[in-house]
Amino acid sequence: MVNQTQTYLEIVDAWTVYDQAPAMFPGLAYTRDGTLLASFSTVPDGLPGGEIHVIRSQDQGRTWSAPLVVGRSLRPGGAACNSVGMATLRDGTVLLPFNDVQTQSGFIHRNARLYIARSTDGGQTWEQGPAVAQDILEPLTYGQIVERTDGALLCLVWGRYREAERWRSAVLFSQDGGRNWGDYTTIAYDTAARLRGAYAQPDISGFNHQGQFDASAISAPSFRPHSAVDGFNETSVLLLPHGKLLAILRQQGVAGTTELDFFRAISMDGGLTWTGYENTGYCGMSPCLHISPQGRLLLAYRRCAPEEYPATQPGLSIAWSQDQGRTWEDAITLKEPKGSRYTAEYQVGYPALVNTPDGDILVAYYSYDGNLPHRRYLAANLLREITAG
Repeated sequence: MVNQTQTYLEIVDAWTVYDQAPAMFPGLAYTRDGTLLASFSTVPDGLPGGEIHVIRSQDQGRTWSAPLVVGRSLRPGGAACNSVGMATLRDGTVLLPFNDVQTQSGFIHRNARLYIARSTDGGQTWEQGPAVAQDILEPLTYGQIVERTDGALLCLVWGRYREAERWRSAVLFSQDGGRNWGDYTTIAYDTAARLRGAYAQPDISGFNHQGQFDASAISAPSFRPHSAVDGFNETSVLLLPHGKLLAILRQQGVAGTTELDFFRAISMDGGLTWTGYENTGYCGMSPCLHISPQGRLLLAYRRCAPEEYPATQPGLSIAWSQDQGRTWEDAITLKEPKGSRYTAEYQVGYPALVNTPDGDILVAYYSYDGNLPHRRYLAANLLREITAG
């Protein structure tokens, strides 16, 4: 008799990480001494006034320190914001990329500066160098910094290189541990990207009819900071065995598609060149690639629930792939720890994953609590790989 085994993901626990103030777009990283760090932004999508905070945990994320402010905007009406990107290098240095964003009259009119905060003492203190890639209009950070086996670093960015362009996904390289960043390589770009349908209409949530910022809009359950620029945007890149790099890309209107499917690209030379992008047929937003403790390729993502997908319940899911991200299969839907039922897709999103010392998977993300004045807070799920058969 052939012994058939089956592996699945199980939610071991779910709890609140931080709900004392607005918290979105978390990043997760362990320091060399085993301290768990979480970073987050206090406003969405570069709306004015946002800061970058870091909290620390000594008990695998059950309790956390008071927030430490790591980044603030240096420009009038600006905001500091980050998305998932914190990473610990092999030498113990923690890097946290973030943007200083100016946004006016809706999200089409936006520019950004990119900074890389650095900590050499496990996240207790941080230093901030000069702006990176200053010749790029929108070097918007997303996804964890990747450290190649040769020590070179890749920082993922997306946005318009110039004012009149569509969004593109790209990578910046550092050869000195992240102190200086040089070459800029495009992962994927579609000059004709244009999303059709109701979801493609510009949304200026957060702004009034005069183009002035309206802070009250952020707390609305249906808040949707949509931009109609279109193209490739948030990209997660993972170093696979044998040095191959896998990119999963969020997009709008690429190759004429009306769906919000993820695309995929591969690099065989450390990110210098990339294969032509291909549609995975898997719909989602805010992708986060991860290798599980048992070596499985995972993708955490926000499920789409706009007008084109009326049957899709908003939420976060984790899928896995056995063919290097060409196709995906849902493995589990994350649990909302306060019992809230999402009514709009932007109430939840931006998962970050780490493997715990005990061999489990910790997922942090932002969720929605309508009883809080600021609505959005950080939540966590603890996942375990179970093999039965």
